[in-house]
This record gives sequence, C-alpha cells and structure tokens, in this order.
Amino acid sequence: MVALLSAAARADKILLVPLDSRPAAGQFAQMIAKISGEDLRMPPYASLGRFTDPGRPEEVLQWLSTQELNGVSTMVVSADMICYGGLIASRTHQASDELAKLRLQKLLEIRRRRPKTKLYVFSSTMRLTPTATRPASRYRLILAKYMELRDMWQRGKVAKAKEEMERLRPQIPTSAMEDYERARARDHAVQREMVKAAANGLIDYLVIGQDDAKPFGPHIGETLRLRQLVKSLKAESRVYFCEGIDQHASVLVSRALLRQAGWVPRVRVAYSDPDGKRKFANYESKPIEESLNDQIIASGGRPVPDGEEYDYTLYLNTPKRRDETFREWLDGLKSELDQGFPVAVADINFAADATADPELFEALWQEARMMKLLSFAGWNTAGNTMGTAVPAANVYLLARRLNVDPVLREVAQREFLLHRFVNDYAYHKFTRPVAYGMVLSTNRDEIYGLDFTDLNDFVQRDLQKHLERYFDGQFNGRRFFAGNEQYAFSGIEDIKVWLPWPRAYEVRLQFQLKAKPVVDGR
Repeated sequence: MVALLSAAARADKILLVPLDSRPAAGQFAQMIAKISGEDLRMPPYASLGRFTDPGRPEEVLQWLSTQELNGVSTMVVSADMICYGGLIASRTHQASDELAKLRLQKLLEIRRRRPKTKLYVFSSTMRLTPTATRPASRYRLILAKYMELRDMWQRGKVAKAKEEMERLRPQIPTSAMEDYERARARDHAVQREMVKAAANGLIDYLVIGQDDAKPFGPHIGETLRLRQLVKSLKAESRVYFCEGIDQHASVLVSRALLRQAGWVPRVRVAYSDPDGKRKFANYESKPIEESLNDQIIASGGRPVPDGEEYDYTLYLNTPKRRDETFREWLDGLKSELDQGFPVAVADINFAADATADPELFEALWQEARMMKLLSFAGWNTAGNTMGTAVPAANVYLLARRLNVDPVLREVAQREFLLHRFVNDYAYHKFTRPVAYGMVLSTNRDEIYGLDFTDLNDFVQRDLQKHLERYFDGQFNGRRFFAGNEQYAFSGIEDIKVWLPWPRAYEVRLQFQLKAKPVVDGR
C-alpha cells in the first residue's frame, strides 16, 4: 500500500502561482515540495513583478492555460497575483474592479476545462498600513492609525478615538485616502466572488489570509461579512480564514500533498509559556492559539491535546515568555531532540527589531541539534513562522511514510533547515542591521542605483560567510541515515545570494548540500 501511495504521490504534479517574486512567496514552497520529491512548477520569474512593479496577470494566466494538466493534481494559486499583479498591487487601485473580476473568471475557466485538477486559492485581506514606499513614507503610519481608530470609534464609540481621528485626518492626502478605500472595497468585492466560486465547487479550497493587522481596523468588519457569506452559502468546508498571507503557498502545498496521500498528521503543541497562547501576536487579529490551529488545519494537519497520540510536537516559543516556563520548555525540547523524537520549532518571540530568540538559537546550536529538527522557522510574523514550520514538518514526515527517494528526501529536508537558520536568524540578526546602517542617509524602503549595488554586494559577502559558518558548525561531516545506508554531509555548492527587491528587508538565498556514503565507518 505504501509503495502504491508513493508512486501516485510522485506522479502527480502541483502548479504554483505565487503571491509575488519574493522568496517567501514561492521559493519556500518549492523547497518544501522538493522534500517529497515534487518538482513544483511556477510561472516565469519575470512575470511575477518586482516590488511596486506589478506582476503580469495576463502572462501568468497564459502560462497556466498552456500547461499540460493531465498529470497535474492541484493548482495552488494566489488570487492577488491573478487579479492585481501581486500583494503590493493589491493595496492600490491600479487594477479596476471590473478587470480584477475578469481575471478571476479566466482562472475559473481554466479550472472548468480540467475538472479533475483541484484548485486551491489563497487571497489576502488588505492590511492596515499602505506599502512602505518613498511617496507613502509621510503618511502611511498616520493613515493606518486613523483607520484603526475609526473602527474603534464605530464599534465602541470611544470618545478619545474620535478626537484622535479628527486630529490625524488633515495629515492624510485626500488622494491617498481615496485610493486606499477604493482598493479595500475592490479586494473585498473580489473575495466575495471567490467565496461564491468555492460554494459552487469551482474552487476546491479557499484560504483567506489576513495580511498584517491588529484587533481593530476595517479588516474586522470585512472578515465578519465574508464569514456571514460563507455560512449563508454553506461553504464552511471549502473556505478557511487564517492570519498572514506570505506563507500560504507553503500551507496549501502541504495540504495538496497530504490530501493526495490521504494522511492527516496529528500535531501536539508545546508552548514556551502557557499564558502566551492567549496573547495577540504583533500584526495579528486573533489569539496565538487560534492562529496556530488555523495554520495546522489549513495545511492538512490536525492539532491534538496532550494525552492523545501524535505524529510530532511543535515547540512554539511565544512572545515575551516568562523565564521560568521557558527554562522548563527548553529542557523538554532539548531532551526530546537528543532522544530522537520528532520535533519542529516555531520561534515567534521576536525582539523589538523583529529578530528571533538568541537563547533558543544557542540551545539548538549546542550538540548540533539543528540537524535533528523536523523543521524550524522564525521570521516576520507569527502566522508566517507557524505557517512555514508546520508544512515543512508535515511534508517531511509524509515523504518518510511514502518512502520517497531517501537520499533526496534527507538532503532536501536539511537544506531547508539550514536555509531557515541562515535566513531567519543570521540575516535578520547580523546582516540586515548593517545593511540598514549603510542606507540611513536615504529612504531604506526603496534603494536604487549605486546605493543598491553596494548594498547587494555587502549582503552577498556577509550572508555567504554566515551560511558557510552554520554549515561547518552544524552539518559538515554530520551523518544521517537514508533508508538503510549511512551518509555524511561533505560540502555546500552553487551558492547564490541577492536582494530580490530594491530594499534590504528580505534576501534570496540558494545553495545545494553535498552528501556522500559512509564507507567502512569513514
């Protein structure tokens, strides 16, 4: 039975239309899919846009329509790319309401022609704050605060909120406010069309992700109205709501692979501070426990309480955790890893500079524990982090169950582990702060010309140094079993590092690990 499942899983292909050209939007999902032996296909990179230059939806739709779908089990598609040209474009009213809906209908028509290919779609509910660009730098935070206060006033009639609104409103350009509100209204109208398509069976699974948010703001009412529509159309089994958006390609690739194999991993969660699960993480509109459960379920897994059987434990480091509970949690994590238990780690205890927890990092560095993890993530937001660690753990364990090529599986899984530690920890802890310091005299939100060239050159040199150090300290010479054979990591090659967008906020990192069989104990 396992052999049959393995052959079927490897034969079925997945197509991915990512949110945009950032690594988190597509590369992460590709690396996770590779663990299962899946060669995830995406549209040409140039069609996905770059920062404020939107992607090209017509080219992407043309690419989708010309793909041979007979061997494709699932299309995972970003509605923001299809309808607007990506996440950044979804926050402005460049694409009209009519054009966005027409593009959505073209996507659904592709699905109609191939009813056996499942269509998984993810869509972002617009965040509070406009994109950080040079023109918006004067008012973007003021506008976000105004919208937050307006919802506070409308829902609770808080007098102080109204007073503050009236003070802030003159500081926001009228044209900026109008564009913001038109974009929100358009995005919401298009999401309603998606919900209807899901209810009619044209979309097999729709994830509506909440881009950066807070407990107050226009997104609260928009989500409430969408939930009411879902309920009225009896589409609860096809439409799901999650925090975050950048991670949902990985979440839905996990779901697609798990559904193909008919397996639902059971996930036990260990919190570094039990009180932390009731907190609201930064940029999220619901408590951490609810947000995490959503990521697990959307990815195709199932959260289970203590005392029930489970397939792996997700150790979640919560924000502002108490030292006494953290120590006990960390001891449990180290003990389970040292005994070879299946463990994944999601670190959402971000410092004020948005970097991950150094005490946790040091504990994982000790005894070469990094290589023992199923997965690790600690980047940007809680939803982004949890929605990266969970899919990677799911897919690795699935690949083991299906007996996917063991050498490919084990190497690909370690590549993603090393990628996460270098990207999530080293880049944001060491490289990015220096990079930001290089551009203090300019607007760090957009960097061009020689400033960008110098910045990119520095990032390439500095991050490669950290990559090589982490490889030497945690992976080089370390042994692992692939099936019944033992291998050891012997090198790292094809290293490429660059800034994909004209800013230092994220980095593109590519490399391949080399491994060789252990012969006569050597």
